[in-house]
Amino acid sequence: MNNFDSTAGHSRLLQLVRDLAYKDGLDIVLASGKRSDFYIQGKKVTLHPEGLNLTARLLLKDLEKYPEITAIGGLTMGADPIASAMAAISFETGQNLNAFLVRKESKDHGVGSRIEGEISEGEKVAIIEDTVTTGGSARKAIDAVLAVGAVPVVIYALADREDPDADAFRAEFNVHSLFGLAEIRGE
Repeated sequence: MNNFDSTAGHSRLLQLVRDLAYKDGLDIVLASGKRSDFYIQGKKVTLHPEGLNLTARLLLKDLEKYPEITAIGGLTMGADPIASAMAAISFETGQNLNAFLVRKESKDHGVGSRIEGEISEGEKVAIIEDTVTTGGSARKAIDAVLAVGAVPVVIYALADREDPDADAFRAEFNVHSLFGLAEIRGE
């Protein structure tokens, strides 16, 4: 990736996650339905210009380990900015990855597609997520990808909350996160 310093990029992105996305001492309900006393609001980073750029570049750097992957995407909204930025930057790096977005439900008009963007049977893809709690959102994207016959090779996330309820998900799939909860907390 030309002269991108992934070590410096990782450090800077960690600081952005800590400053913008991580909140402690809360009482909130997560998308999974679970209650939590902390929150990692990934979109605060993935909708920030520097945060999105660093996230995309770091994930693309790791994706070099999987040259068979030709498309990246995931469940809307968490994956949308990341997959789009990765696709755009992949043009510059020569990786030339297509992006796709998975709707939470099929459209009730047009061709009724659940996936926007082109992926085909047998195509190897990466699933993108902003934050992993139980793996439920990524699993919905995986199911949609499998339904068209594509093959999810790796699941990437900006942050993993390291929730034990995701242990089965992590055991079943090849899950990589840029940051785990312990690193975000500085433990």
